[in-house]
Amino acid sequence: MQSPTQSTPVSKCLDLAAHATCMLSKFSCQAAFASLEDKMRAGATELATAQAEYEKALKAILPTRVDIKYENYVSDRRIRLSQQKAEIADGKRKGRIASLVFPEGSAPIIRLFGASQVEAMIDLEGRLAAAQASWPEAEAEKIELGVLRQRYQAALLNRQIAVQHARDLRAARNATKDRFLTTYAEVMARVEAELPRDKVSQALFFDEVRTRSALATADTNEGDSVSSETREGPTPVA
Repeated sequence: MQSPTQSTPVSKCLDLAAHATCMLSKFSCQAAFASLEDKMRAGATELATAQAEYEKALKAILPTRVDIKYENYVSDRRIRLSQQKAEIADGKRKGRIASLVFPEGSAPIIRLFGASQVEAMIDLEGRLAAAQASWPEAEAEKIELGVLRQRYQAALLNRQIAVQHARDLRAARNATKDRFLTTYAEVMARVEAELPRDKVSQALFFDEVRTRSALATADTNEGDSVSSETREGPTPVA
C-alpha cells in the first residue's frame, strides 16, 4: 500500500480519502473502523475547505488583472490626448509646449506597464506643473492625468493584496495538507494493526496513489471515455 505525499495533488488526496471513508463505512459495525472513518473524513473535510479557500483566492486575482489592463488602456489613450492638446496649443508638432511636457513624445510613457508607467506618469505630472506658466491648460491636464494615475496605482495595489492573500492561503493549505498526510498514514497504520498479515484486506481500504484523480481526468478528453477501472465487464451479447 502507498501513502500520498506532499507532491500528490490535493484532488487526488481527497479521492483517496473518499475511497477510504467509503470502504471503512462498510465495516462501521466494528468500533475501530468506525473511529477511523470519522478521523479520515474530518481530515479530508479540513483539507477540502482549505483548498476551496485557496482556489477562491486564486480566482479573485483575475479581476484585479483585468482592472490593471483597463487602467493602462485608459491612461495610454489619455496621455496621447494630452500630447495632442499640447501640439494644438503649439500650432504644430514638436513645438515649445509639447517639447517641454513630452520631450521624447508619449511613446516612451505608454509603452510602459504597471508600476513603471505610474512612475512615468508622476514625472509627466511634474512637467505639466512646470509648464503652467506657458500653457494655461496644463493644470487641468495635470489634474485629469493625476486621477487616472491614482486609479492605476489603486489597481496595482489591489492585485498585490490579492496575490499576497492567495499566497497566505496556499501556505495555510499546505499546512493543512501536511496534517492530512499524517492522518492518512495513521489510518493506514491502524488498519494494518487491525488486520495483521492480511495484505489483501488491508489493501481493500486504500486506493492506488499513482492514478489520476477523478477531477484531473474530468478536466481532459479522457474523462469522456470509460476507463478499465470503471468498466463492470463486457456488454452481454443479445
